[in-house]
Amino acid sequence: MKRVLIILIIVLLSGLIISCGAQKRVADSKKSTVEISDTTALKDSTKYELIVFDPGFDFWFQSRAFTKNQYSNDYLQSWNHLYSMEWNRRYSSGDEFIDSYLEYDYLTSYDFEFNFKLYMFFKYFEEKNRLKLLPGSRSPL
Repeated sequence: MKRVLIILIIVLLSGLIISCGAQKRVADSKKSTVEISDTTALKDSTKYELIVFDPGFDFWFQSRAFTKNQYSNDYLQSWNHLYSMEWNRRYSSGDEFIDSYLEYDYLTSYDFEFNFKLYMFFKYFEEKNRLKLLPGSRSPL
């Protein structure tokens, strides 16, 4: 009987420890982190990569049917410029939802896929957190 009681206590304590760790990860995942890195494909050209550290973004992005041909690269780049300026302003002011500085340069020629994915990340962020990064904007999704 003593052994059963000891095993039961150990199982309950280990479950409590695991659940506390899971809650910490959930609390940490409320912040969104985005990173832009460059990878050199050839000596004279640079390819940029968008790394999203939010675990729900990839599922959200894959589960939606987006029409890419309704956007131009210039259109996406203009919106991304506005969004990234607001993102960085909020990061600098200590916004609880934003955990990184976004180095998006409006003068850099990012390809369409990069701009589309970044634009969709901003839309995901707004939907997930139920807030508008650019209040009053009526950009189409």
